Amino acid sequence: MDMIEARHVPRQRQQVLAIDQTPFFLVGFQRSGTTMLRLMLNAHPEVAIPHDSARLWFNYREKAASSTVTRMLADLLDEPRIKAWKTELPREQIFADPLPDAFPAVMRRFHEVYARAHGKRIWGDKNTGTLTELDQLNRMFPTCRILHLVRDGRDCALSHMSREYVYGYANVLRVAVEWRDQVTLCRKMGAMLPAERYMEVRYEALITEPEAELRGICRFLGVGFAAEMLDYHKTVDDNVPEDKRSLWPLLDQPPQAANLNKWKTHMSATDRAVFERNAGPLLRHYGYETLPVPVTPGRWRELWLQIHDRIAWRFRKR
Repeated sequence: MDMIEARHVPRQRQQVLAIDQTPFFLVGFQRSGTTMLRLMLNAHPEVAIPHDSARLWFNYREKAASSTVTRMLADLLDEPRIKAWKTELPREQIFADPLPDAFPAVMRRFHEVYARAHGKRIWGDKNTGTLTELDQLNRMFPTCRILHLVRDGRDCALSHMSREYVYGYANVLRVAVEWRDQVTLCRKMGAMLPAERYMEVRYEALITEPEAELRGICRFLGVGFAAEMLDYHKTVDDNVPEDKRSLWPLLDQPPQAANLNKWKTHMSATDRAVFERNAGPLLRHYGYETLPVPVTPGRWRELWLQIHDRIAWRFRKR
């Protein structure tokens, strides 16, 4: 980044809250419960983790080489994804000296200012898109912690294919392949990190035993357990953009056991066959129950979905 422009802009120095220099990243396959866990963590009096950044940081990382630091900071302040944090970020802190000298420092600056605005000392970032980007996160933040939330892929598939979720994969085959490949890659990359830097959490355990799981997560993050985390559902209005609320209709309620194992009653036998033919070994690796599947109907269904995907891909390329 070009730092020349920034040297001639006067800025105010302020005494601000000291921030822990070890951030954490919450990752997980889409519809795995990462938004619920984000709210749980953000309810902790020492932890700040804003609304999902989606591809925001990826996009700006690509612009870093051709943008001045002051331009990038100004552009980010106007980004809808930053405004979705529902927090006033003081400009004097965003532009405070010394200015960021590389893209990771830009990312750190916004999260630290967000944390200070809420009187917290630890910052995290939640983004399902970073599930397969642990190598990049490790390069940018060599001491960061990774928190990986895993959910039964069949329940993820049902959520992806629901009418309420407009951003998901279109069919069960695509979800099975993406869930298998993304979760496997994250697990393998995580295994290369020291145990104190990588933790897997099961969505099902978070639902059935939230306090026990949150205590374990707090130990991983180096903070004490806070009972406020269990009341996360009372903070939805302050932490989730109103126009996104429909994506998580149960977020303003305590953990719902009814969300577990929906695939047993809501997924057709042929869709289950397709999913388990493609991701059965990973389901079993995590101890998820698998059932005998109808072989022939499942194979016909899978073939049809493969053809459908190829046709859809050709139309997208035009």
